[in-house]
Amino acid sequence: MSESIRIAVATDARLLKRSCESLLGIAAGLVADGELNAREIQFLSTWLSEHQELASTWPGEVILKRIRSVLSDGVVTAEEAEYLKATLTDLIGGSFPEDGAIPSESTSLPIDGDATVVIPSASFCFTGKFLYGTRAACEHAIEQRGGTVATISKKLNYLVIGELSSRDWKFSSFGTKILSAIEIKQAGANISIVSEEQWSRAL
Repeated sequence: MSESIRIAVATDARLLKRSCESLLGIAAGLVADGELNAREIQFLSTWLSEHQELASTWPGEVILKRIRSVLSDGVVTAEEAEYLKATLTDLIGGSFPEDGAIPSESTSLPIDGDATVVIPSASFCFTGKFLYGTRAACEHAIEQRGGTVATISKKLNYLVIGELSSRDWKFSSFGTKILSAIEIKQAGANISIVSEEQWSRAL
């Protein structure tokens, strides 16, 4: 890698890190009063649209997509606002490494990082909290693309862990699915445990 390319890559990483930190700061400000209204949601939508370096990368792309879905009918329901507030609240407090990469809440989970997610004809089970949306929304996205939703078993292809899932997964309610998947995998089943990011990029 030439010196000029190396400098350009480092500069892009610093800019991405700065934008990510700005997003965290904005999110903190928006939910500081415990509420999130339509005007604030519209502001965040505009801000993300103006910062394409975030709008086209994780998790900005997912947040923007969710916000646009909420705003599409011109009405922000209390349930939609509450969900977005919870999503932003879960994002607050993170820090970003020097390479600008956005940290994943599921990195400390038993993720098969090298797994390739292929949706058509594959079976999926979801556990945890998702940036993409509700569990039902994730399942619908799979079914629309030719996949199926199933429970934990030897025939399951993928267990998808939500990006907002706790690092203390063994002590959480959704940890039982993960432990079951690990046991089945150790017994020889061809099951992959993947993060929401891996799954989302396959959509």
